[in-house]
Amino acid sequence: MGKKFLILLISLPPLLLTSCGDKRELTVLAAAGLKEPFSQAVESYEKKHPEVDIKVVYAGSGSLLVKLKNRLGDLYIPAAESYIKTAVGEGLIDPQTVKVLAYHRAVLVSKKPIEDIYSFYNVCSRIGISDPKEAAIGRVTYELLTKMGLWEKIQPKVVVKTSTVNQLLLYLQNGQIDCAIIWKELARKLKGFAVTEFPQRLGGLEKIPVGVTTFSSDPQLAKDFENFLLKSREVFRKYGFE
Repeated sequence: MGKKFLILLISLPPLLLTSCGDKRELTVLAAAGLKEPFSQAVESYEKKHPEVDIKVVYAGSGSLLVKLKNRLGDLYIPAAESYIKTAVGEGLIDPQTVKVLAYHRAVLVSKKPIEDIYSFYNVCSRIGISDPKEAAIGRVTYELLTKMGLWEKIQPKVVVKTSTVNQLLLYLQNGQIDCAIIWKELARKLKGFAVTEFPQRLGGLEKIPVGVTTFSSDPQLAKDFENFLLKSREVFRKYGFE
């Protein structure tokens, strides 16, 4: 029995004897709102490079920054530029690798049309927001509404606070809230909602940056994948990113 097993083992093709641990691995920290186009980009890269295994952690940009501080990840892709500036300032991201992948714009979505965006809270009975400390859209929401003098005024009508923009989208789709500020590309998934843009002078257009960590276990591979992403911007455009 032992001899038969030995003969069978020797006759196996070399590929079957290769451990999957031989693959080169990357861990990417990506903002939750990027999941659809980013998943497609990862799939395309892995098809071209079957020797590479890419693990993606999706979460709010602030939550990902905490993971970055714990020295997790090879690339960091938050939903707003301020997060990567913080990461560069703390020596977590190589500034020479920071590039702009795409842009997204914050918009107000509501069940009823908004005639005056400065008084939208009068039309909304259940408002949802993302946490400014955890998600980029939360920080942008805080900045926009503070500039408009509305941050405190809306608080009595805030019924949910989420850690990611995707969670906010689910609350809207399930009818649990009737107003929220989300990214414009995600608003395309909503039916029966009015979409209102903020005046350009208030801001709301955000860069989506990408950068390689200073502690990456395979910085050359990380840079190669980053270059692939920059050449794959059409995928993001297809999903409504600017």
